[in-house]
Amino acid sequence: MSEYIISLLLVVLVSVFTVYPLFLGRRKPGVADSPEVNRLEQLYEKRDLYYSSIKDIELDRDMGKLNEQDYAELVSRYKEKAAAVTKQISELQSIS
Repeated sequence: MSEYIISLLLVVLVSVFTVYPLFLGRRKPGVADSPEVNRLEQLYEKRDLYYSSIKDIELDRDMGKLNEQDYAELVSRYKEKAAAVTKQISELQSIS
């Protein structure tokens, strides 16, 4: 039963990551983006990628593909990266 749930979760995650970029490119016509807005979008994408990586790492651990030491090291690394990007986002938003 748990194998079915994990398989279903993987299918949903792959589907979301496949379809998400299609909606990402849609914007209101006639709206000119400033360099700050473009940079913010890049930072949000980077942050989301790090969060996605953390979820993948958790899934790998739950499936037994990673031991606890590797899991802790990888999650720590990606959390640090996500925190750094989040700080950059905050700094850029405070300027605007």
